[in-house]
Amino acid sequence: MEERKSPQQQLFDEVFKRSLSLGYKTVDYLPADDYGLPFVHIGEQFSQDLRTKDLLYGNVQQTVNVYHNYRKRRELTTMVNNLKTAFRKMKHTENFYVTVKNISDRSVQEKTGTERYWRGIIEIEFQFH
Repeated sequence: MEERKSPQQQLFDEVFKRSLSLGYKTVDYLPADDYGLPFVHIGEQFSQDLRTKDLLYGNVQQTVNVYHNYRKRRELTTMVNNLKTAFRKMKHTENFYVTVKNISDRSVQEKTGTERYWRGIIEIEFQFH
C-alpha cells in the first residue's frame, strides 16, 4: 500500500509550485551568498492536526521569505504581492481541500557582512480538510 503524503507536505509542495509558476527562483534552503538575488525561500512550517472518527483536518502556518537587492524595494513588494495572490487562489492539494484563513507580510532590511538586502516575509495560515 502506497503511503499518502502528509497534508503539511502537500501544502509545502503546492506553495513551492506556485512560486515556481510565477517564474521565481525558489529554494527550500538558504543558499550560498553568491546564489544571486532575487529568490524565494520556502521556510518554516507549523501545524496543528485535528481528527474526527473519519476525517483528518487542521491548520498549517507557512513562512515564505523573498530576498531582493536593497535598492529594489518596489520589485520586492511586487513579488510579495504576486505570491500572496497566488496563495489566496489555492483551493486544494493532492488529497485535501484548502482555505487560506490568514495571510500577512512585512518587509525588513537586513545585512550580512557587507551585503544589504530586503527580505519580504509572508506568513500564511491554511486550513485543510
